Amino acid sequence: MRTIDEILKLVCNFLNENNIDYVIVGGFAVLFYGNPRTTMDIDYVIQLVDEDIPILIKFLQENGFYADEDDMRAALKEKSHCTVEDKETMFRLDIKGVYSEMDERVLRNKRKLKFNDTTVYLASPEDTIANKLLFGREQDLEDALGIYVRQYGTLDMEYLEGICKKTGVYDAFQCLRKRYEKYENKYGDKYAR
Repeated sequence: MRTIDEILKLVCNFLNENNIDYVIVGGFAVLFYGNPRTTMDIDYVIQLVDEDIPILIKFLQENGFYADEDDMRAALKEKSHCTVEDKETMFRLDIKGVYSEMDERVLRNKRKLKFNDTTVYLASPEDTIANKLLFGREQDLEDALGIYVRQYGTLDMEYLEGICKKTGVYDAFQCLRKRYEKYENKYGDKYAR
């Protein structure tokens, strides 16, 4: 049975080889930046042109995923996401297009990284924090704090503050900073990278 890491490698290698622009966001980005959590999916923001859709669907189907071209086209048209499940494990790929200024920003600021000898493009920690604050569920706020704690000192604070102001989550960011200060006072830099 293949692991989520193997699925990530398989899909990213395909996207890289076919020059399809993408960025990984969500729980996998949170994990990469050092905040332990569980996830059953890999969230992709993909810049898909019409002729790439059948190529991507064929690849997914040939590699053991439930994937449907009509579903993907409908999701992209509706500015939603398409869920593709691995038949063997039920791990999921959540694929969405570039629909907003936020999506464009995350794609533009992506980080090129090596993960198990595979080039992957991951949302920056700053964009991941800002997006998690924007989504605002309890898990999202914990994810944002975890990244902030583990990446503190490496974050582009000017950019992070600016994007939080621009997206209307500056107050939430200030709360996160206060939580970090309490955390730092209690634990020091014990859990920071």
